[in-house]
Amino acid sequence: MQDATFSIAIVRDIVQYVAMQGSEVDRLYRAANIDPACLDNPDQQVSGEVLKSLWREAVLLTGDRDLGLHIGEAFDLSAIGIVGYVLLNCKTYRQVLEKLSQYTRLFSQGVAIHHTVAEGWVQCDCEIVAGLKNYLIDEPRHPIESTFAALMVATQQLTGNPLRAEAVWFQHLCPGDTTEHQRIFQTQAQFSQPTNRIIFSADCLDWAVRSANANLLSVFEQHAAQMLNAQALNAPVLNTQTLNTQSQTPYLEKVVSAITQQLQGEVPTLEAIARTLTLSMRQLQRELQTENTSYQQLLDETRRDLALRHLQNQDTSIHDVAFLLGFSEPSAFYRAFKRWTGQTPRHYRSAKLNPKSPI
Repeated sequence: MQDATFSIAIVRDIVQYVAMQGSEVDRLYRAANIDPACLDNPDQQVSGEVLKSLWREAVLLTGDRDLGLHIGEAFDLSAIGIVGYVLLNCKTYRQVLEKLSQYTRLFSQGVAIHHTVAEGWVQCDCEIVAGLKNYLIDEPRHPIESTFAALMVATQQLTGNPLRAEAVWFQHLCPGDTTEHQRIFQTQAQFSQPTNRIIFSADCLDWAVRSANANLLSVFEQHAAQMLNAQALNAPVLNTQTLNTQSQTPYLEKVVSAITQQLQGEVPTLEAIARTLTLSMRQLQRELQTENTSYQQLLDETRRDLALRHLQNQDTSIHDVAFLLGFSEPSAFYRAFKRWTGQTPRHYRSAKLNPKSPI
């Protein structure tokens, strides 16, 4: 039977949360047989066995019986990679739910998220996918509770409005103490239900997304569509054996990968990148120094490479490219681009899109 696979970004999210609680993450790595170097590629997929071991050990390490709820409550959209950036640039909350459904497979093949509208209510379901070797069938509680808690948080982040649930259903058994469920969802959660469902008013569908940008949505959707196509080609999946036998990736490559993922309108700090790689700032600086580079140098080179790539898409305005790369104003981007290439962004784009014909 084929495995349901999951983004390694989910692994990283759990590890980072546990580390923030002061727990020893090396125990997590050992329990799931994970090489920490594997966390540097958030587009990689892992088997459900990895996540099953990880959730079990994380609950033991933290002693938190409501760990899924609390990880969901600490959710940030960047945790789901390109899907998060797609959602940030949707126009309305209706579009957010549509795109979430469309691209769920990029971070989880174990669930299908979809919604229906009837009689003024939205029913948003998180359906556990059958017909696959799917650990969620046997151990759904923490991942599903995390998903619904994250939806509450993401709604507030995207629209500025709290999502007020009329009802929340879970298929798994009642855990006993539901105090945290009541606090987070502001309604009495119901368990042993036929599906995992959150119900809320359809008026929410018209809420505007505060960071909406149609041009950037197009850019990110192109990337997401390419990733879906690559996934359909059955890219290799890391299991607990291959996760622990990967060759060591140079730190400069890890940092460039992390910068590329996080450089979406705001420049990531050295502290943020170190946290992503589960290192201290000093340790990361030392590692880069041994590789004859620095964080600032890699940031500058990554911004340059991304600028060259984005400018070849004529649907993305130069102003939007400047925003994507974290420049506070277009003039600062123009100065940086001139330093990188000796040309203005406009001249570079014109030369790339309209090359002179050979004589």
